[in-house]
Amino acid sequence: MPYESRISRRSHGTLLPDRLTSIDDTNRGDHYFLTESDRCLFFGEYFSGQGYSGGPTNQLIHNYKIKPSALLANPGRRRFKEEAIRDIASGLRRVTDNASLTQITFVPVPPSKTPGHPEYCDRLARTLRLAFAGLNADIREMLMQTQSVEADHESAERRNKEALAEITAVNEIALAQRVRDTIVLFDDVLTSGKHFKVCQECLQERLPRQNIVGVFVARCVRPNPFAAA
Repeated sequence: MPYESRISRRSHGTLLPDRLTSIDDTNRGDHYFLTESDRCLFFGEYFSGQGYSGGPTNQLIHNYKIKPSALLANPGRRRFKEEAIRDIASGLRRVTDNASLTQITFVPVPPSKTPGHPEYCDRLARTLRLAFAGLNADIREMLMQTQSVEADHESAERRNKEALAEITAVNEIALAQRVRDTIVLFDDVLTSGKHFKVCQECLQERLPRQNIVGVFVARCVRPNPFAAA
């Protein structure tokens, strides 16, 4: 049963919409690594290059991604990051009903920094735990990066898919227990789809029978260079 068909339509008046939108033929071309067989869903659209002025979703993403060093420099910004985590957690909880929850293993996409690095941020795992606290949820940090690297959006030379795959590994301890029928890979922004595909392929090698779906807070929309000025 497709993940989309389990979506709740309850309205709670929070920032994110009460539904997830599928990547399909109309927008898949914006995400180079995705294929027609990939199942990816998102809440909103993040407009590249527009910063906070790009609208509510841009503001949400920027607050969600505030780095640990920025919080140390300006502790007052922590409130905005925590609000973003709560808003996204609330959105995830609204679109996942209890029946689907028992069939899903949630896996956060690993961050670019490893635990112990000053800029390590576990916002994705924290968001999942908050979203489904007290419920029969299976949340596992099943994937990890074996070394810290620059985040793609901060690097002039992005790591290619093969190089990313070399430093992405399965957490054997997290894999020890039975995995549910559907794995939801959770990440904040879908750009090229590279991180999703690396994580998907890494898990498929070990769990070929599981259905793997991507859920994102937003998909990245880049400006059309041919649009009229």
